[in-house]
Amino acid sequence: MTLVLYDIFWSHFCEKARFCLDYKGLPHTIVRVNPFTRRQVIDLGMRGDVPVLKDGARVIAGSGAIASHLEETHPGPPLLPRETRARESVLALQTKCDEWLGPDARRVAYEVALENPALLVGTILWPRPPKRWLNPLLLRLVEPRVRRKFKIFPRELQESRERLRRLLGELQAAIAPTGFLVGDRMTLADIAAASLLDPLEIVPEFVRDPAHAPLFAWKRRLARLHGRRQRTPWLSGAPPPGYPRLPLAET
Repeated sequence: MTLVLYDIFWSHFCEKARFCLDYKGLPHTIVRVNPFTRRQVIDLGMRGDVPVLKDGARVIAGSGAIASHLEETHPGPPLLPRETRARESVLALQTKCDEWLGPDARRVAYEVALENPALLVGTILWPRPPKRWLNPLLLRLVEPRVRRKFKIFPRELQESRERLRRLLGELQAAIAPTGFLVGDRMTLADIAAASLLDPLEIVPEFVRDPAHAPLFAWKRRLARLHGRRQRTPWLSGAPPPGYPRLPLAET
């Protein structure tokens, strides 16, 4: 039975689902979802959020649920350790990444992108004429909607920044000498962290901070080893207004 993944290509939660599928070597078809209408997933009876996986008659929404489904139906290579304590550690890290890292990274990254619209070209803004000429109008229409949907407001942004500083430190400290977050091989924790960190590559206050350089270097190594597409780190050029001018982080 063909696996069909409904995704929006720049979504880091969709990247997590794609990473799980590719890690298990599972052939699948990608359906690109219109980010404005979400019609492709709404027609499946879903709310419109991505990623969504269709496996025969089953429709599974959310990267965590998709990972669980794949582990149940295609157990090898495993995403979860067999040992109970290690398994619980992996699932706890995934939960922390899904509930905090993913949403907070998205919020602060969208704030940077909305203030620097060139970063949105090729995603929600058109890259080529004649549609490109409509980008200023499109941005005026889309920006309020994006800010409301993801709560990109001053108080929430500050809370996200504070949580991210703590969480990035915790993740960095958790990386074992083996190069993995739990145990001596790749697990769902590594896939979740590496995927959901990706939006922070365009956020100067994090990607340029030397304190976080080892974590970003770990993320990039892991992504390269598994052939993952990554955002280009914003390590040069002036940061957005109001952001500290930190020394360049090591890549």
